[in-house]
Amino acid sequence: MTTPQEPSSGSEDQDEAAEERDLLVVVPLSDHHMGTRPEQARIQTFAEELAAAVAAAEAGEYQGDELGGGEYVLFFCGPDEARLLSVLRPLLQREEIGRRARLARLVHDADGEPRREPLRL
Repeated sequence: MTTPQEPSSGSEDQDEAAEERDLLVVVPLSDHHMGTRPEQARIQTFAEELAAAVAAAEAGEYQGDELGGGEYVLFFCGPDEARLLSVLRPLLQREEIGRRARLARLVHDADGEPRREPLRL
């Protein structure tokens, strides 16, 4: 059951959130599970650096991570994908962890299921 949207500043906020672009930084791990603890710690530190740079540039925000299946996925979002990428790309290219990473855009299929659309680093 869906509820009708009432005209208010809240619906504007929902529209604005719907326009934000979700970008993923997908870091492959040393094994097909969770990687090593030191590897996880290095990626967490790198994620904090990326998050600080994105926030300082007011290009978006870091929304967390997901670990498993041989990947460490960092989630970022922002209203301007090009601007967010312009902050992330140089940092990813500068660090060894980042050079191993893949970028992807999170998109939804016609049935609403999320999928990754690869982007060039």
